[in-house]
Amino acid sequence: MERRNGVIFFVSFVLIYLAAPVTYIGIVQAALCDKLGASYTIANLPTSLHLLGNIAPLICAWLIPYRWERAVLVWSYGISTTVLAAVGTILTFPFSNTVRIGALLAQGLIQGLSTAVAHTFSFQCLRRGTTTQGRAKIFGITFGFSPLTAVVGSLSAQFVLNEGISFLKYPFDFAFLYWMGVPCIAAVAFLSSRYQLVPVRKKKEYRALSTYLWESIKSFFSSRHLALTWIIYVLWYSCLSGMSNLSLYTREAIGREPKEFSGLIMALRFGFKSATGFVLGAITVRWGIRAPIITTVFLVGAGMAWAWIVPGYSYLFSFGLLGAGELGGAYLPNYAVSISPAVDGARNMSVLALAPLTSSVAPATHGWLTDTFGFSASFAFAIATASLALCLVFQLPKIRPAKPKK
Repeated sequence: MERRNGVIFFVSFVLIYLAAPVTYIGIVQAALCDKLGASYTIANLPTSLHLLGNIAPLICAWLIPYRWERAVLVWSYGISTTVLAAVGTILTFPFSNTVRIGALLAQGLIQGLSTAVAHTFSFQCLRRGTTTQGRAKIFGITFGFSPLTAVVGSLSAQFVLNEGISFLKYPFDFAFLYWMGVPCIAAVAFLSSRYQLVPVRKKKEYRALSTYLWESIKSFFSSRHLALTWIIYVLWYSCLSGMSNLSLYTREAIGREPKEFSGLIMALRFGFKSATGFVLGAITVRWGIRAPIITTVFLVGAGMAWAWIVPGYSYLFSFGLLGAGELGGAYLPNYAVSISPAVDGARNMSVLALAPLTSSVAPATHGWLTDTFGFSASFAFAIATASLALCLVFQLPKIRPAKPKK
């Protein structure tokens, strides 16, 4: 069961990363909004709306019985597939720039809802079909190898956006990226239906939604370790959310249009993410599940500091550091689900998902700070949040993965 679920998890992320230019809301969407004439604030709104979708997992955890958790995962990826096809259609046909910007904002919100649910329930399905030691190995392999496909997808996207295919002129170049993402996410939806899960014997007790929300939040925050993890997640996300705004800094840093470097930026992001994935897997096995959190929080802060300090083309290295630190999005939830009982896994993951929801104002804040005070204000905000998060991480206990019984 563990081997089968590990393979499904791995292949799913290979496909998700292959479609990264359109499934990871931020850089490509910001470049497209910029091309469509939007301000820095509006260009960052798809990312903010995407984070707002993190309210959905808590409602699903209340509503969905344990036996339907796999089905919810399948439907979530199905919705994401539909959204990609809809945006691709709007970019293909002659709609106005206002409609196209509206479509990107809608994608941010709807795909934010579906992705947040998929993220929560994919971790829960893996939790119900693997051991803690098994997940450490699966994470090392998955986040070591699968981001390499994002490098392929991102460099391919850069080739397309630089008019490498002569008949794909703007906006058909962006539309092509969306249409390429459709079969990838559709395949992930199918694969998700093949997870094998250990049955949860305890029956879910249904209460009024308001009661469930209050009890879930109260139970979650009654644990000091879970509460600290949540706060760290908010601060980490607030720093990382500056990435889409940072991609717009290309115009000031090197005097080129953001569109010209969107694919290369994504390739750097996921190339470093791949290399770091191997390292973090080994770190987790050796030093426990807190160690990779320390590493990823430090990396996102270092990425923003690098962009602020280093001029010219060298500033692009910051996206490599941010991509490596982005793996905190896997290791922070892994910490939370690892210290949670199996029956509370989905519920605690859904409460943890309120952290990105809380930080949903951060991308627009980065844009507003840039419009009002310049890029330096955005960098300072990001570094401050990462520094505070790093201080709090050291308050979490070290927990080593349990060794399998012989």
